[in-house]
Amino acid sequence: MNFIKALGTVAFFTMAATGCSTSNEYLDLSNPVRVVAEESNGPTVCVSDVTDSRVFIGDGSKDDTPSGSVLSEEYTSRAYARLKTAIGEPAGGLLLPNDKTVASVVKETIEKALADSGYSVVENAAAEDQGVINVAISVKKFWAWPEKGNLNTRIKSAIELDVYMQDGATQRHLNLKNTQTRKALTATKAQYKKVTEDSLSNIYYLATQKFKALPKN
Repeated sequence: MNFIKALGTVAFFTMAATGCSTSNEYLDLSNPVRVVAEESNGPTVCVSDVTDSRVFIGDGSKDDTPSGSVLSEEYTSRAYARLKTAIGEPAGGLLLPNDKTVASVVKETIEKALADSGYSVVENAAAEDQGVINVAISVKKFWAWPEKGNLNTRIKSAIELDVYMQDGATQRHLNLKNTQTRKALTATKAQYKKVTEDSLSNIYYLATQKFKALPKN
């Protein structure tokens, strides 16, 4: 009995030391701050498709690659970072809340950039609708991770999107990508959230600049 009790005590302290929790955490992302918007009286656009094209791995051996202990559709559609234990082992993921996905966050950001660039954004439009520019987005990267330094931790976030705009027989392709780095003493949920928001804001500003530069006639 004493031997069993001793084993239980050792197991408890081992778990406490490694911090081996694999439970997920949930933290929303704030919308990018709007730039001075142009009048939305330009061409009509509809973001008709957003595909999350990220590839997840299960073991988490590469911090900059999306990963998770259980790769369910619910997890992969909402995860934007992988948390670490106190000794640096992969733990649970950092997910968006139940009513959001990475695809929905990207859609909202690009729709805002289009509207602020002078486009008239509509929610639904058929591919054959005359005068409506259909927009399709592929999410290639949307992930935050820690990089260990000598004195502190660098939290990085990378977002990359392929945006396709179909206007009748004309198709345009825009590649939007941004990487952000923040220094921190430790990698916390708040740090992952902030660096991801910084990267998302830069994607919004970049998209706004590129959309404004496109011909609108």
